[in-house]
Amino acid sequence: MDVRIMSRCTRRSGRIAHQQRRGQAALSLLFFLFAGALFALPFARTPDGPAWDREDLTRNGGISKDFTLAEDLEYFTEVMDAELGAELVTLVEESSETYFGMRSEWLAGRGILEVDRLPAGRRAYEMECSGCHGRNGDGAGPAATFLEPRPRNFRRGAYKFTTTSTGMRPKRSDLFGTITRGLAGSAMPSFRLLNEERRHDIVEYVRYLGMKGEYEHMLVTVATDEEELPDPLEYAELVSDRWDPDQLISVFPGAPETERTPESVARGREIYFDASRANCVSCHGDTGKGDGPAVTGAKDVVNGFGEDVTVAGIYDDWGYRMFPRDFSSGVFRAGEEGKDLYITVATGIGGTPMGSFSGVLEPDEIWDLIHFVQSLGEGGGQ
Repeated sequence: MDVRIMSRCTRRSGRIAHQQRRGQAALSLLFFLFAGALFALPFARTPDGPAWDREDLTRNGGISKDFTLAEDLEYFTEVMDAELGAELVTLVEESSETYFGMRSEWLAGRGILEVDRLPAGRRAYEMECSGCHGRNGDGAGPAATFLEPRPRNFRRGAYKFTTTSTGMRPKRSDLFGTITRGLAGSAMPSFRLLNEERRHDIVEYVRYLGMKGEYEHMLVTVATDEEELPDPLEYAELVSDRWDPDQLISVFPGAPETERTPESVARGREIYFDASRANCVSCHGDTGKGDGPAVTGAKDVVNGFGEDVTVAGIYDDWGYRMFPRDFSSGVFRAGEEGKDLYITVATGIGGTPMGSFSGVLEPDEIWDLIHFVQSLGEGGGQ
């Protein structure tokens, strides 16, 4: 009797253990399936694309003059005759494609672009650059509204850091340098790790966007000023000549760097504070912190809508408020080497109130000024 009871208990214990193992296996399987679903979910859903249609909260606010081509054409149609406005829209669309389209035989024949790079350049640009600079290079990508300073608008022909004379378009090497090293103290990163050929492709595509945008903007501006349709070929040739690499003149080196001595720094300090010469103090302040009277004071200006307004600070050519570099930080956007600073002082910064000093200061004086500015970043110059 005892043996039968013990045998029955043993069989019952075995069934219970077996059921427990099956339950544990089922739970493990469910857990595995749940974990797999969580892992696969991000890949199964349609990925979010850039929010191209998101409202740009900082564009055309304040004294902004950063209008799109469509807005310029709409303004022309409202101000001028509606029929003439419709003709201008057609002229811009057709002539832009004829002279500055991706497959334009006229553009290829000018020899100012490596047109074979454009398809790859467009793909790389859209992947790496359009989120900030916009798909057509107007500086209005989805991220632009959140960035300070705003990304550069390539469509007006004004570029910040170039080695060419004032008003000239950048060289390929200028754009390649900016893409490679980035701009310190801004949202523009270094793309040094990007394949070098892709960087050259992007350079060529950015040049293309600049030509096309400048041409379209020029047609609308001329039509507005002269109240008649412009000759599209005439202005296509003008834009082409501006971007011709053979026409671009480098400023550096104006003179070899002079020795940095206490005397050189002292001379640079005089230039920095001299209102009749560099007058750097008006924007960059007594200690180089970017807090000069031009930045903190108020002034009357005309905004992008033709209205008289009183504003504080300084603004770029698109009407966005900007803040001068803080020299005391020792960080400079286009590089902190003597050569980098010489180019910035000599050529100015395109599209900003920072003009060229190559016609105001002698090369040796520019080097003195640079030595003083460098001393500000080292805690000197007080």
